[in-house]
Amino acid sequence: MNEHKFWKGVMIGAVIGGAVTLLDKETREYVFSSTKRAGVSVKSYTSNPSEAIRELRLKYNQLTNRVADGAKDILEVLNKVEELLDKVSEWEKEVEKDVEKLIDHRDVS
Repeated sequence: MNEHKFWKGVMIGAVIGGAVTLLDKETREYVFSSTKRAGVSVKSYTSNPSEAIRELRLKYNQLTNRVADGAKDILEVLNKVEELLDKVSEWEKEVEKDVEKLIDHRDVS
């Protein structure tokens, strides 16, 4: 029962908040133009569903290509980081050898 009251309150608050925002002329014009554009799109898609499917497929392919390109870029960066870490590891080994040589040389002296 309390859950029902909660959601009822949320809905009433949303309606009141939406009504208050429509007091601003620019917001009202934006909402009406957006609603009109959405209506035109819906009407176009209902009268031409094959076009809607074609556009959806096109957008899906574009998104897939972008994700694939992003993944390639990430892999390239990771490979370069791995190469850099390998070089750092090699430098660390060289420095350790040089330090050991210095210590051995100092002990000999």
